[in-house]
Order: sequence, then C-alpha cells, then structure tokens
Amino acid sequence: MIIAISSILILTSLVWVLNKILLIKICPICAGVSLTWLWMLLGMGYGLLSIEKYQFVTAILMGGSAVGITNKLQEKYKILKEKKIRIKY
Repeated sequence: MIIAISSILILTSLVWVLNKILLIKICPICAGVSLTWLWMLLGMGYGLLSIEKYQFVTAILMGGSAVGITNKLQEKYKILKEKKIRIKY
C-alpha cells in the first residue's frame, strides 16, 4: 500500500510539472492513479510483483479510474443533451 501511495504521489507530481510545459493539460491525479495501476498490473503480469500482495490495491485503483471516467462522461453527456434541447426549440 505504501508503494502505491508513493507511486501516485511521484507520478502526480511529474505530470503536474509536465503540465507546465505541455500544450495539452492532463489531470495530474488521474494520470498518477492510472499510471500506478498500469505499472502494477504489468508487474504482476510479468511476474515481477506478487499477485497476492498487489491485486487488491490494483483493483481498487482500477475501479477508481473507471468511476472517474464514468463521471466525466456523464458530465459531457449532460452538456450535449442540453445543447440538443436548446437547438430543437
């Protein structure tokens, strides 16, 4: 768990610094969490990390990413729905 939290903090900080340079802005927290579960999943897949120790944390982080994506899509859907209603009237 400490490794996951440390990874999220480090990757979030790196993305935050990159956002100052890049033209496209990326949510630092989203990127930190996504990159953390991605490297953990790859580590377990290649046998570098113990599945018993890391599967629960990885699953929680993946679930958080799925909920975050769903929330953003819901916001976009509401905006599009409002625009379509305004066009019809």
